[in-house]
Amino acid sequence: MSLDQRSGLQTGSYSGTAAPPEDIVGTARRIVDAADPDSTLPRCELQAVHLGFHSWDLVTDTVSHLLGERTGSNGRPIVALVMDRTPIKRDGEEIKPAIAAALARRFELREVVLDDGHPELHASEPVIDEASAAVRGADALVSIGGGTITDIGKVASESAGHIPNVVVQTAASVDGFTDDVSVLLKQGVKRTTPSRWPDVVIADVTTIDQAPTAMNIAGFGELMSTFVAPADWLLASLVGTDTSFHPGPIAILEVVGADFADWSDQLGSSIEATGKLARALGIRGIATGVSGGTACLSGVEHLTSHMLDLSNGAAHRPIGLHGAQVGAASVVAACAWQLLFDRLETADRSELSTQLTDRPLTADEQTVRDAFAAIDPSGQIGGECWADYGKKAAAVDRLRDNVRSVVERWAEHAPRLRALVRPPAELAHSLVAAGAAARLTDLPAVTGPDQAVWAITNCAYMRNRFTAVDLLIALGWWRRPDIDEVLSRAEYEVEEAETSHAPR
Repeated sequence: MSLDQRSGLQTGSYSGTAAPPEDIVGTARRIVDAADPDSTLPRCELQAVHLGFHSWDLVTDTVSHLLGERTGSNGRPIVALVMDRTPIKRDGEEIKPAIAAALARRFELREVVLDDGHPELHASEPVIDEASAAVRGADALVSIGGGTITDIGKVASESAGHIPNVVVQTAASVDGFTDDVSVLLKQGVKRTTPSRWPDVVIADVTTIDQAPTAMNIAGFGELMSTFVAPADWLLASLVGTDTSFHPGPIAILEVVGADFADWSDQLGSSIEATGKLARALGIRGIATGVSGGTACLSGVEHLTSHMLDLSNGAAHRPIGLHGAQVGAASVVAACAWQLLFDRLETADRSELSTQLTDRPLTADEQTVRDAFAAIDPSGQIGGECWADYGKKAAAVDRLRDNVRSVVERWAEHAPRLRALVRPPAELAHSLVAAGAAARLTDLPAVTGPDQAVWAITNCAYMRNRFTAVDLLIALGWWRRPDIDEVLSRAEYEVEEAETSHAPR
């Protein structure tokens, strides 16, 4: 069934075929059950993803179903409607008043409009506190908007006693609509924090398709981490800093990567491509949740994006679209992996292992603090980052023998890692075909090459997560000439992709 054939899609999800609407949650659960027969992975608590063309009565019906026979103090349950001030339209009509009106016909409505004074709302600690206080005592919570308002809604609904949480997704910009974590600002640093699964996600494809094109293109950029970050996850497992690696989430992600090249060049011009993007991001979010954390989809490329946000936030500059930054950084991450593969393939690995016996494998506290002093002389950001990176540094030192073993047995590990990293040329071509930025310096929020190089150089220092860059640091291969080599590789692949897709 084409997305232009709207009959039958009001309460289901869209698969892009003539078959009945796909049960996205059921698909993910079946894949995990096959890969995890002993049920060791966290259970997906998301009940449904309604991806299609919807009347806003679906929001009211969904809340009613979740509440069952529950009544409020005056006989009508209280529903908190959490939003920011950004207007969102479908076919010229403001959707927030329309959804509010639909809910008010059946429930006592409590509208919670959040505004922190910035052009775009931040999920900061004061905003989270405000939202949680405003939602307290409600029987259910509905959030309308993008990733930030969804993250806030998940935290607020959990703090209110795990009340039913319905997400109205209005763009395909991130994968956080269908996972169980929230990205929050703590001490000025973005931290991924456990929150909860939403109960139901309602994704109206018309609304998503009419969102600013840049947001959906950013969502495609977010997809690119599917093809690099799992290798960081496996590497961390081999070293022992994160033992959560499991083939189940990887099997789910293979569904995302199966056909994206077939529709990427139609984004912005095809509503069917928009639906496929939303489906892919929805599946990704579920993979994150059942993996027990975000590491399966968050490696070097996400660290680089967060570094750009840190820099811009500290300078009170606009924060860029996260997915767009992740997309361009994925090309760099793939090139960093390529550097690692190339050098370890030809190096004397026994000699390298010997060198790793007693020398420092990580940066010291002063190096980390100095890296952030340029953007925050107060030292607050440097202190927050060292608090997290220091844990990783201590763990890596304890696991020194494991690091040496990974290097010694690289011939055994490399095929598994290579299978999880797509060639940088493929990522660059996909981004260019989709109309997305494939180089960091093409992003509006990146001030220039110096900021991009700073973010890439120091990305390992912001988080307790072992990645390819950490192994390069341990090997002494993450100095300025090495970084320049990685960036030159990335630039070459992007230029080749731009030439290939240039009008003839």
